[in-house]
Amino acid sequence: MKMILNDGRELFMSDYSLKLLKYYIPSVSLEHQTSIVDGRDGSIFSNTRFSGRTITVKFMYKAFDYHDFKLFVADINALFARKEYFYIIFEAEPGKRWKVRLAESYSPNELLRKVGELEIKFICENLYAESVATTNDLKEWDIDKWQWGMGIDWDDDLFYAFSSDNFTVKNYGNVAIDPRQHELEIILIGSFSNSVTITNRTTGETYQFNGSLNGNTDTLLIKDIRTFKNGTSVFKQTNKKFLSLAVGENSFQITGGTVYSIVFNFRFLYM
Repeated sequence: MKMILNDGRELFMSDYSLKLLKYYIPSVSLEHQTSIVDGRDGSIFSNTRFSGRTITVKFMYKAFDYHDFKLFVADINALFARKEYFYIIFEAEPGKRWKVRLAESYSPNELLRKVGELEIKFICENLYAESVATTNDLKEWDIDKWQWGMGIDWDDDLFYAFSSDNFTVKNYGNVAIDPRQHELEIILIGSFSNSVTITNRTTGETYQFNGSLNGNTDTLLIKDIRTFKNGTSVFKQTNKKFLSLAVGENSFQITGGTVYSIVFNFRFLYM
């Protein structure tokens, strides 16, 4: 197992005298909103949402003597006890990462100073695993960014750059991409005299930018729910709507001018 800090540094558990024994990733928790009506058996469900998820990891540790054990404890306290989030990646699934924080305190057994087991719990900040690679990364299976079990076949072409006004964007994860919660960048270059309208015909969502674009000098960036033209926020010139990506194929249409290029950059999400 390894950790990736939010500054990009990678920390390997083996460098801290920790050997992964096993890990357990439960399903997401469910919260149901219900009501009871007189004269009717059971409950009426009005809403259901996903809530917390905690990953449990068990390590084996080794120390040479009492002093080495104390140094080991100090090292792992500095390793895991962080106020900010970090990512964890398991060797069995090198193509997926989990955005987590330490869930609760822990304490190695003082009676087992030389060899013992240590259980650490991580609470997921993002309920879903996300692909280590983004759609801008090349599909190369030997670089620890892709893996089997991600919904991608070797023969699948991962194209996320288009130069037409009708195209299909594939979301190979098993979770929809919601830009209010998840990373999604759309970069558009083209010639549009008055406005740009982008429609995801699969979800029924329509985004509109009310302004012109010069295909030689302008770039429109839709980043999550924000919009920038040449680096300057132009959110007020939009219809205040967003574009999400359903699981599977998403059919898009762009109207209002000529598309030179449009690029989608995001990570796949997995239950």
